[in-house]
Amino acid sequence: MINKKTIAALTAASLALFSASAMADSAWSASQNPIVAANNEIGLAATGTLMNYQEHFATTGVLSAPMDDTESGWLPGFSVNLSGMNNNLTENLYLALNYNYSSAGIAYKGFVYNPGIPNSARRADTTDQATTQNFLGKLGKGFSIRDNMMLTPYVAGGFQLWNRQLPGSHERYHSELVGAGLMYQYAPTAKLVLGADMRVLALVGGGIKTSQWSSGFGTSGEETVGIHADYKISGGWHVYGGLNFTHFTYTGTGIVTFYQGATKYIGKEPPSSTNLLGMNLGLAYSY
Repeated sequence: MINKKTIAALTAASLALFSASAMADSAWSASQNPIVAANNEIGLAATGTLMNYQEHFATTGVLSAPMDDTESGWLPGFSVNLSGMNNNLTENLYLALNYNYSSAGIAYKGFVYNPGIPNSARRADTTDQATTQNFLGKLGKGFSIRDNMMLTPYVAGGFQLWNRQLPGSHERYHSELVGAGLMYQYAPTAKLVLGADMRVLALVGGGIKTSQWSSGFGTSGEETVGIHADYKISGGWHVYGGLNFTHFTYTGTGIVTFYQGATKYIGKEPPSSTNLLGMNLGLAYSY
């Protein structure tokens, strides 16, 4: 015979079971969601970047270049990645940090600045021992479209450096980065997360420093689009990789005056554009 005490006990047990089940479902959806897991990683990747740099020299009335400088070549390197997304699907606050380093000799075609010799003798086909560094931080919020699909708008900031080592000269290009982007992620299975990322950044506070002179750039733009994938191997270990394309410009400098010994020179750094086709493949641990 079922009495009031039995009904109360069954009701309490049912409520406890329902509460535990709800908590388990919530914990599973947050901690085991493959997109959230892929956004809580620390990883190290091998990288490769195909770089193409092109100057756009304009005649200034002071210095007229016989040809634009161009540089192109393959830059191997590595990247370190750290990302985190809180385990609350109603918030999905997102933070990501990425550092990339590349270095190699790439082909340089251009001219050497020496007004005392004919243009035909100023052509230089040589090698730039180039080193590039890039750091970018992202802060955003993920919006779940479905259990296996998420959009994450973010703001971003960082810096980029390019050390250009040519025979007889050393140049250092630098700029700070600030802007915004949007990341899309889709998990077709419990182990695989596919994504796309696009962002637009402003290059601010940049400039060039050489062994003879230095000057600042104006504000210019940088655009990046990319695709990436993350696959869970076992436990917390993941393998990840991607492709991306970046285009940015430098405004160049105003006219500068510098000396080599007692000789006075007048020149300028021209505007330029750079295209980067990058790829990466790495191993990460999801914490």
